[in-house]
Amino acid sequence: MAKSPLDAMKAQIAKGFKGKLRKGMIRRMVPGTGVDDFGDPVGMVPADFSFEGIRESFDASWAASAGIPSTDVGILVLLGSTAVEPKQGDTVQIEGMWHQVRRVLDIDPAGASMRLQAYEVSAP
Repeated sequence: MAKSPLDAMKAQIAKGFKGKLRKGMIRRMVPGTGVDDFGDPVGMVPADFSFEGIRESFDASWAASAGIPSTDVGILVLLGSTAVEPKQGDTVQIEGMWHQVRRVLDIDPAGASMRLQAYEVSAP
């Protein structure tokens, strides 16, 4: 299958922003492998994936009209900087704070960045 010009654009955008944004971590629960000390299968375990991005506040009037709680924040993830695409239920650490992803708001047309709606949670 032929690659789209947008595929190359994602890599170029990530390269251009590398080192200029905040470092963060996406934590996702994944199935464990092997067995525990009692011989039982290991359940879900956390897997961490680094990323670069920005944490931002929503415009108050836009958030109110969109039904977004005033305590939620936006997190912009540079997709070329991480091995996974964040999804609802993941936890994200950025600027020293942990957030639970409430939903994915949008992905830009080139697939270079994703904006998340998230709320602050205690450190896992």
